[in-house]
Amino acid sequence: MTRLKEIFQPGDHGSTFGGNYLSTRAGLTVLEILEAEQSSGALEERILYFSRALERLAESLPELFTEAVGLGLMRGLRCQNAEIQNRILKAAFAEGLILLKAGRNTVRFLPPLVIGRDEMEEGFLRLEKALESLA
Repeated sequence: MTRLKEIFQPGDHGSTFGGNYLSTRAGLTVLEILEAEQSSGALEERILYFSRALERLAESLPELFTEAVGLGLMRGLRCQNAEIQNRILKAAFAEGLILLKAGRNTVRFLPPLVIGRDEMEEGFLRLEKALESLA
């Protein structure tokens, strides 16, 4: 941010992601929040809860899923085939749950790192309802 308009000539500054005070401060604040989440153990607790819930789903529905995969909160459920993957994505969307397509047959989950337990529980309730609609 500057009032000095004459310091740049056309072509001098062409970065979409170039730093400025606002974006730098926002980035530092995000890092501070993430550091606090990790050092308190809250992030690990969230990851463990989320991972176990997906593993239980995969184990309880072998007709739909082969396994739970992923790291941290970037997780997925590998489906038996692409048709099942597509049906799950549509059914989840109908329940207000936005999931992603990954690869040929994986349903990807990518919640924010600061997701709360209540939000995860709500998401899993919606996912279970979506999966029931496939039966």
